[in-house]
Amino acid sequence: MNIVNIKAKGKKYWQFFALWLISLSAQAQLPTPVNPTSGAPNGNYLAFMEGWTGDAVDYIALAISGAGFLWVGWILLSKFNEARSSNDPDWGSVGLTAVIAGALLAIVSFFLNEAVGII
Repeated sequence: MNIVNIKAKGKKYWQFFALWLISLSAQAQLPTPVNPTSGAPNGNYLAFMEGWTGDAVDYIALAISGAGFLWVGWILLSKFNEARSSNDPDWGSVGLTAVIAGALLAIVSFFLNEAVGII
């Protein structure tokens, strides 16, 4: 072994030691898990899982609403771009699409809100 290999090994061990120290400080600052919004008592795992299932339904409904908003936004942007780039623009079609899309978003959001309350 020459002196270069020994220095390289020492440097590698120092790097692992520094990484280990950093990971210890990161582990010390981990948050404690949060109970579901239903407030399940300690030790009642069935109520705990039911609470998290209800929270998951809330998040799924939020994701569906968000996806619908993005989808409607994309449709409106493409309709606007189509009317803008046309030689004979039909702005009434763009306005009608916006009104129908807004009404559909309101209806879907209402029904998802009602479904979350039931579940």
